[in-house]
Amino acid sequence: MHQYMVLFSYVLILFSILNNIICIMLFKFRRILKGDKDNMKKQLISTCIELTKEVMIRHYQKDDDFVIKYLHKNCIWIGSCAEEFYQGNDIIACVLKKEAHQLPDIELTSFDYICTSHDTHECVITGRHIGLTTNSSGEIYRDMQRVTFVWKKIKEELSIMHIHVSNPMNNLQEGEIFPHKIGKFTKGYIEMLVNQDIKKNGTITIKDHTNQYHIVKINEIVYCEAFDMNCIIHLMKNNIFARITLLDLEQKLNDKNSDMFKRVHKSYLVNRYYALSLSRYELILQSEAKVPVSQERYNAVRDWLNQ
Repeated sequence: MHQYMVLFSYVLILFSILNNIICIMLFKFRRILKGDKDNMKKQLISTCIELTKEVMIRHYQKDDDFVIKYLHKNCIWIGSCAEEFYQGNDIIACVLKKEAHQLPDIELTSFDYICTSHDTHECVITGRHIGLTTNSSGEIYRDMQRVTFVWKKIKEELSIMHIHVSNPMNNLQEGEIFPHKIGKFTKGYIEMLVNQDIKKNGTITIKDHTNQYHIVKINEIVYCEAFDMNCIIHLMKNNIFARITLLDLEQKLNDKNSDMFKRVHKSYLVNRYYALSLSRYELILQSEAKVPVSQERYNAVRDWLNQ
């Protein structure tokens, strides 16, 4: 009986030792698994940060095929302009290729990207960089851009689910969250110019397609558009289909004020006081109209607006 008791004690001791060994091995195995998982996350973050940089660089190099191959079919792209909200890789691809010719040559520097959220299959990269025009661009521009990319790993391949690129609003005064002061100043300045033009420039008389005559205040003309041998005079509130060529109308307006109107395209004549912004090769007006600017006139139009 004593021998059995001793044997049983040895079995218990052996079982305890084996149990401890198994527990230690399981603990080490869990640590190895955790380490592998952490390494996978670190690798994912590093890869997504580098890919985000590369996508932005390639975009400004007009290598949009590189960008497009990473877009998920349901990707959303939000840009700086009001209309830049696009969903779907096909739509985004069309927009990128269409707008590529409008981009000047830009180099990106001072990348500051971080990961704000991640797991083993998804990573959010956000940050900022500086964009600089090159000497070959013919423009001088330097500004900061903020970016946010959402990357997702699907079948071991990384895809972009979301892109948001924006430029900071630089017109804010201290303590403002909206540029009220600059907005009020601009409104007052424009009103002053308009009132001056009313007194200075007066009116012109225009005959429309029904042979009716219109007395038009020059300062109310936003732009004029050629239409066969006639033209359309675009006002802020209405349009006039005028029986006059664009060339004759241009001469008539220049006789009143030689600096207010300019031919920005063979088919378009624009009032400088309604211009909001100029890009290659398009002029946006206060009426929200978009007027094409011909390539050969672009530099002259830019200089005219900057006077």
